[in-house]
Amino acid sequence: MKKIYIFAISLFTINQIQAQLTLTKSFNEPVIGQFYDTKSIDTTSTLPMAIIGSGATWNVSGISESGAINTNTFSAPSAYPGSSITFPGVTMVQEDLTTNDLSYFKSTPTTFELVGAYTNVGVANAVLNYNSNSAILLSYPVAMGYLNNDIAAGTISTSTLSGAFTSTIQNVADGSGTLIFNGAVSLTNCLRVKLKQNIAFNFLGGSFVGTVEQIGYNYYHSSSKFPVFTVAYSHIVSPGFTLAGIPPINTRQVKVETLSGVAIGILEPKINEIIFKVFPNPARSELNIHFVLTQSESYSVEITNCLGQIVKTISLSNLSPGLYNEAINISGLNSGIYSINVKGKNALGTQKLIVE
Repeated sequence: MKKIYIFAISLFTINQIQAQLTLTKSFNEPVIGQFYDTKSIDTTSTLPMAIIGSGATWNVSGISESGAINTNTFSAPSAYPGSSITFPGVTMVQEDLTTNDLSYFKSTPTTFELVGAYTNVGVANAVLNYNSNSAILLSYPVAMGYLNNDIAAGTISTSTLSGAFTSTIQNVADGSGTLIFNGAVSLTNCLRVKLKQNIAFNFLGGSFVGTVEQIGYNYYHSSSKFPVFTVAYSHIVSPGFTLAGIPPINTRQVKVETLSGVAIGILEPKINEIIFKVFPNPARSELNIHFVLTQSESYSVEITNCLGQIVKTISLSNLSPGLYNEAINISGLNSGIYSINVKGKNALGTQKLIVE
């Protein structure tokens, strides 16, 4: 089985509805407080990305779920201190709770724009700030044949380097038709929206340069606000910079996902992983656990020391679907390294905690 790998720089994709397949701001734009889950996909066959036009049939029956669930949340900028200053005009922040990647968006009466992005995958702790010219992702309304071209620019920084970038973005609704999953599920009246972004970056006054090509294919159906199927490609190329010890780069990565709840193949029963965020970490007297529930559930939170002994237990009973931020008092714990275990009926998640 060919494993599909997570791509380096996250792409945000907007959503679609059905006949006559028109995106509108009121229906399709994310709202603060919303979230969605996706499942990572494996594939053993070539995906039909070259098929375009009206009346298309995209047969992706060679795919199967890998079991990993990814949750994305949409929050107000105030939930991320300093974001409004760093990314002027930001009105909403999207976070991938699996990778902790962040996308910073600006909403206007007719457009949805990208003003910043943070990723800790591939390019270590890279921050793109579209402070010279934001990137228009969609200009509403959007239907089959829609085409929008844009130019963006700004600064790029990592933990050790800073520089500049320019970007061209093309967003096109290039296909409508039927999406087939393994013969078990067939979705008609789907619309595909393709997003292509080419980024040229330079560090150290042009001594270290490179390009990033990103292409995302996003399939929308009237049954969901968010894409039911996405395929994203990333290709990073750079000659490197010998004097700084930076080797040449030529990396291709792919990410394939379905919206959680879309039945596309046989998945062996397993315990699902609970994705949650702990902050601050290290902590002193109090910590916060941030997580998302897509269905009613009861959780228990156990904190164990390095010997595996349970030193604190918290019960979270009869929780309804939604975003949660639970504060936990840890003032009675000694300094050291602990594990936080969050348990549900059929799910488990673990993270390391440092108490100062």
